[in-house]
Amino acid sequence: MFGKVCRAGLAVMVLGFVAPACSDNRAPDPSDKVSAALKNANIKDVDVNYDRDERVVHLKGNVENAGERTRAEQIAERAVGTSGKVLSEVTVKGVDDKTADDNDNKIKDRLKEMIDNDPVLKDRSISFTVNNAAVEVSGTVASAVEKSKVTEMVRTVPAVRDVANGLEITPDKYSDSTPRKK
Repeated sequence: MFGKVCRAGLAVMVLGFVAPACSDNRAPDPSDKVSAALKNANIKDVDVNYDRDERVVHLKGNVENAGERTRAEQIAERAVGTSGKVLSEVTVKGVDDKTADDNDNKIKDRLKEMIDNDPVLKDRSISFTVNNAAVEVSGTVASAVEKSKVTEMVRTVPAVRDVANGLEITPDKYSDSTPRKK
């Protein structure tokens, strides 16, 4: 009898560990946590959207001043922690939309020019989305070194406030065009 009870207990323990592993293993969507944290901080005009594929929380909306924008970004960063990246596209009320759009276009043009002038990266599939000086990078590159290089390029452009690099590394796609060491 004792053996049957022990085996039954062991089966329950094993199922207790296996059942959660069999459930949906996707990371939780942090947008609810970020939204709640912003609401608790009395920041109401900032929307939160989560891009699960890129693991990026997008903050969008208008706030009264730059200090409130910074506060919203810090609150979101704390709420997300290490589970993803926060990309702030929050604008300050009263800033001319045309000025912001012009600035975004200048940033995007500069980034495209930098990629086009790079002997290796010009052959990669890299695109930029710029919103309120926050840059999201997408596409594919051949290596982690190339991905890091793109991030550093973006950070060197004046007026860029933030960057989220969602480039995928696909070495097989570029195996024929990747420079070889001699």
